[in-house]
Amino acid sequence: MNPVSERYAEAFFSLALDEGKVALLREQVESLLGVFDRQTIKFLDTRSISKQEKKDVLSEVFKDADKDLKNLVCLLVDTGRSHYVNEILEGFVELSNEELGIQEVTVYSARKLTESELEQIKKAVEAKIRKTVEIENRIDETLLAGTRIYINDRVYDSSLKAKVSHLKEELLKESW
Repeated sequence: MNPVSERYAEAFFSLALDEGKVALLREQVESLLGVFDRQTIKFLDTRSISKQEKKDVLSEVFKDADKDLKNLVCLLVDTGRSHYVNEILEGFVELSNEELGIQEVTVYSARKLTESELEQIKKAVEAKIRKTVEIENRIDETLLAGTRIYINDRVYDSSLKAKVSHLKEELLKESW
């Protein structure tokens, strides 16, 4: 994360912490992360549209959002730093996760996992890391079967693709 985004994320987190709204703002930020796509950022960076017009549009779009979150986005427009919005929001989520004891886990599988399968994985990971786990299931058809679980910088790979690759390495070692 660049230093500008990091400062904004830390300041926003500090405000949320002071006001006792970390969980609430984390939930709202999570839902907003997909909103700031390339088109939206391009709109916010366009110089031919006044800052006030941009803030008016944002205020309407985020009318149900917390006032501090709206103020953050408007501040980014005012300072010409709206292109940092996603990185700032992601930084805020990371800080919030630490505070709330939440670990985000990404599970790659060849097919969409059932709720029961995801719940089993969730319970196993929670028991291992002793944190509340939020799982995102992503499809990777190259896996064939099994799963690949990402927890921070660790990877737990029980996919068929990994097992075949490991077997191939073992066979090649033994043939020499």
